[in-house]
Amino acid sequence: MAILLTGGTGKTSVRIARLLEDANIPYLLASRRGEAAAPSGMPAVKFDWFDDSTFKTPFEHKLSGAEMFRAVYLVAPVVDDPTTPMNAFIDYAVKEYGIKRFVLLADGTSEPGGPYIGKVWQHLMDIGVEYCVLRPTWFMENFTEDDDVAAHRLTIKDEDKIYSACGDGKIPFISAMDIAAMAFHALADEKPLDADYSVLGPELLTYDDQIATKLSRCLGREIVHVRLTGEERTQQLMSRGLPEHYAKLITFLEGTTANGHEERMNAAVERVTGRPPIKFDEFAQQNKTAWQ
Repeated sequence: MAILLTGGTGKTSVRIARLLEDANIPYLLASRRGEAAAPSGMPAVKFDWFDDSTFKTPFEHKLSGAEMFRAVYLVAPVVDDPTTPMNAFIDYAVKEYGIKRFVLLADGTSEPGGPYIGKVWQHLMDIGVEYCVLRPTWFMENFTEDDDVAAHRLTIKDEDKIYSACGDGKIPFISAMDIAAMAFHALADEKPLDADYSVLGPELLTYDDQIATKLSRCLGREIVHVRLTGEERTQQLMSRGLPEHYAKLITFLEGTTANGHEERMNAAVERVTGRPPIKFDEFAQQNKTAWQ
């Protein structure tokens, strides 16, 4: 059975696709740009949460061996409220194509029935399908990839600075590869996980005392963390082109981090995947060319 991956250009979906390839499990990436945005050789179709005429497109795509989809990976669009289009697609997939399993990528503040992705989570519970909700903390890839203007790569590379409103908040940074490994099992394992997981890295780190110090040691030059107020952070993100609602969301999440919301640890990654998550020092060494 095949796997449908929405958010086909995001940090996690392509990594999940590579894991599925290694396991010889058919998959399909779905995004607004379709094949034009997909890595070379990866099957992809155009899909738009806000154009329900595209809902059928993935299911009409001819997969190798006439495979049918068994599960869908859900990545929310960057809008104020993704509930209506996401729930509409879930209902369509269940009713028209018999999809019984969904894996939802949420965030660390999400709760069933709560704002933003919480209502999608609640909907999955209400309709009685197999589901898993992944709630990762801050991504390590925010330091290395440019697909989000809230990311830090260019300011590290060009200014030797990291900007945030996280203050002294401690964060168990997680790699997208570890999130993808969790999602792989939630999508492909025979037994459904039917649970939600906080997806956390192996160590608690602050921007000031640990991340900046680790990057300085890795790169051989001083990297500093610039502390911003919430208003300063929102204005900075908007000046880079981020929509106001998304800039405020990033600032809100950084504010909750400053207040200790992310100061937590667990063994979820190792429990589900059988291996511990990567540490930041190893991640930095593997990706140091991103900042040179």
